[in-house]
Amino acid sequence: MSLSLSPSASTGGNYTCKLYFDPGADQSDTGGYWITDDQLRQKLVNLIDTDEEIKKASIYSNPLSSWQLIDAMFYHAFVVMETNDWWWSIEKNTEGITIQRSKKLENVRDMYQRKIRTTGSTSLTSIKENKTTEGGKTTIGELIIYIWRKDCLNDVYHLLDENCQKFADTVFNRIKLKCDDQVYFDEAADQPRYSASSCYMSVDKLFCKVQRLSASETLSQMPGAFQFQSSSSPVVSDM
Repeated sequence: MSLSLSPSASTGGNYTCKLYFDPGADQSDTGGYWITDDQLRQKLVNLIDTDEEIKKASIYSNPLSSWQLIDAMFYHAFVVMETNDWWWSIEKNTEGITIQRSKKLENVRDMYQRKIRTTGSTSLTSIKENKTTEGGKTTIGELIIYIWRKDCLNDVYHLLDENCQKFADTVFNRIKLKCDDQVYFDEAADQPRYSASSCYMSVDKLFCKVQRLSASETLSQMPGAFQFQSSSSPVVSDM
């Protein structure tokens, strides 16, 4: 693994177009990885179990500054997810995107890059859970692929447009809503019908599956057409 360890950085500063991943936020002897957009699809999925299903996801918020008395308008938003084995958080700020993983909820809910999240002096400016959804069988790997496909890492943070609240809603809605577009994928088209494994799946699941089956190939190098099926009639889309 060529990724280098990096100390935790403070919130703020120039947007880096990088993702910070802490695979053990509850472990004092580990650190986080800084990952570029080019490395996101290949290297991040090698650090985690991409088949982990998200059981539940919630949008949390905390104030931007400790001097705030209320946080009705000005607040930071982030998503906390629960799988069978881990608690995860994902968020975007003026520095980049951060993903944290821990065995304990408080290490991702109450901490950001190993530092205590900002809170105010009243109950109105504490860390709050705003809304929750069931996972809908979306996996962590599919969510990472979705973030990569949406080019979220390269969307430079903007206070009004590409901010933390919009990013949190994007992630939350992907987990909450079932994707209508389905891809028909046959991983053994040259084999007899009874021995082939083929089915319809989401676009993000397809990317995950193809990546596992052909780790040395990138999707841009793979020829052929994929058959998409939505609630209307099927269409064929070339990659």
